[in-house]
Amino acid sequence: MYVALVKALTPLLLLFMTEDCLDAIFLKFDILNIPCLKLIISKCLGYAIVAGSMMVKFPQIIKIYSNSSVVGLSVASFLMETTCAMINCSYNFAQGFPFSTWGENFFILLQLIILLAQYYHYTRNTVLALVVPLLVPVISFVLTQLPVSQLAVALTLTIPLLALSKILQIKTNFLNGHTGQLSFVTSLLNFLGVVARLFTVLQEVDDSLILANVTSTAVLNGVIVLQFYWYWNVTPPKAKTQ
Repeated sequence: MYVALVKALTPLLLLFMTEDCLDAIFLKFDILNIPCLKLIISKCLGYAIVAGSMMVKFPQIIKIYSNSSVVGLSVASFLMETTCAMINCSYNFAQGFPFSTWGENFFILLQLIILLAQYYHYTRNTVLALVVPLLVPVISFVLTQLPVSQLAVALTLTIPLLALSKILQIKTNFLNGHTGQLSFVTSLLNFLGVVARLFTVLQEVDDSLILANVTSTAVLNGVIVLQFYWYWNVTPPKAKTQ
């Protein structure tokens, strides 16, 4: 009866482990199998990251909407992050990597589209506010049609590009002397999510490009979180635009 139950649950269990781990833990009762435990933890973290990413930028979206302002935000940073997310999704999809190791990029991309539309709306650029939500999905689809070799080159370029997107926001915060309408909750969730993603990449993905990308992003997201601490008591101006 126990074996029959395990077989019935196999499709669900395989979302969190390999067949070898399934056999070791549930049939051979090797519950302290370290490699398998690491994989299970990584899978659980991966799915948690993907689930959390569905809402990670909503505090930022809500803050912009509530204040009707984008003061202190770098549109160049948003554009670069959007470009990187599109390439990341396309590359991982083409490589056939598990969705649990990159799915957050998809949901973050959707939220970045909203943020860009908000930015252009509140800076009174109505045309771009309407065009961006249509243009980004089209470009994303085109990228998925490219050969993996070309996507690998593009992914290599996203490493400095994503780093630059964070550096621009760090620079904007420094020059303004405050974090403006940047959301602390979103920035903290970004940092914690990337740190967790670093663990899952080390466990499940043998790809130095992705590892370099995630590592640099984690460090720079950490700097942005530290800026909130530094400028915590500084009140930004109430201008509608930068």
